Amino acid sequence: MKWLAVLALVGLTACGVNTEVDENSVTSSSSISAGEVVPTLTLVAEVDEPVDAAARAGDEALYVVSRVGRVHRIVDGVVVEGAALDISDLTKAEGERGLLGLAFSPDGSAAFLNFTNNSGNTVIARVDVTTGGVFDRSSLQELLTIEQPYANHNGGDIVVDANGALLVATGDGGSADDPQRLALDDSSLLGKVLRIDPTTGEATLIARGLRNPWRIDLYGDDLWIADVGQGTWEEVSVLRGVSSIEQLVDFGWSAFEGFERFNEDQSSANHQPPLMVYEHGEDGCSISGGAVAEAGSLTGRYVFADFCSGKVWSIPTDVADPQKELLFDGIDQPVAIVRAGAELLVLSLQGSVWRLVS
Repeated sequence: MKWLAVLALVGLTACGVNTEVDENSVTSSSSISAGEVVPTLTLVAEVDEPVDAAARAGDEALYVVSRVGRVHRIVDGVVVEGAALDISDLTKAEGERGLLGLAFSPDGSAAFLNFTNNSGNTVIARVDVTTGGVFDRSSLQELLTIEQPYANHNGGDIVVDANGALLVATGDGGSADDPQRLALDDSSLLGKVLRIDPTTGEATLIARGLRNPWRIDLYGDDLWIADVGQGTWEEVSVLRGVSSIEQLVDFGWSAFEGFERFNEDQSSANHQPPLMVYEHGEDGCSISGGAVAEAGSLTGRYVFADFCSGKVWSIPTDVADPQKELLFDGIDQPVAIVRAGAELLVLSLQGSVWRLVS
């Protein structure tokens, strides 16, 4: 869907007020104090079903993940002809399935993928990348495969820490209400945060009790997690001090949803509650995380959206009880907010990739 058509369809607004729109950007025209920076969305590119994006060390390009199984290379706002990587034969973009996550090794020589295979199971894979940004499909190596009992709640994100280890947050296996009680079951890799060796694929559990952590972001040594809720609450949780975790951190699902008791047969007495929640209703019904800004007026704030309502908010990262502030309203299916290099990007499943300038 083209940029102007998207605007016409959803009536995109910023900060809940009227916007000034041209072909390239959306800028708030709310009552902003003199000298205050106004957040702006600037169109970067149009890509089929974008769900993730990443920057690569020493490379000017932006790499955008299309859920249908392709990675596109974008240079100066132009989508380079021919996909940088095409694994559409290995995955099916159905419901919550497809190619879902991308991250690069610290030196940019390898790419790591999170996708569901043709059987619906989660695969973490490695691909070599040349100095020119070419993905060597023949080098694709499956590091870890996780069986998925249902079609939904596949999580899908992947990040690389400073030491080169992979961090992956998995969903609880799907359906509804955690029917197989997997999220708190330490014998299962589902509903967990995993640290994965990028060479051997060996996985270590560092957190449990997640429902469907759709996007994660590593900011410093803290992992920010947007966990899609069941019927009432959407959650933002933080896994502090990822590199030095010695005991398994418990986020509580499905004994709890948000701050409330959920499955009474599940025990999670010492769980870590979410940093913040919001209730289903006008604010939406499905959180789309989420990244911490490292530049501009939003520096140090976590930015996230809701897929149902189209709202985009930010919260401070340095307070115990953060209150969300509305940045934009009415974006068509915002599926992810990601940080690529120092830039924040807003992705619409309808095809638009925006740069958030603040």
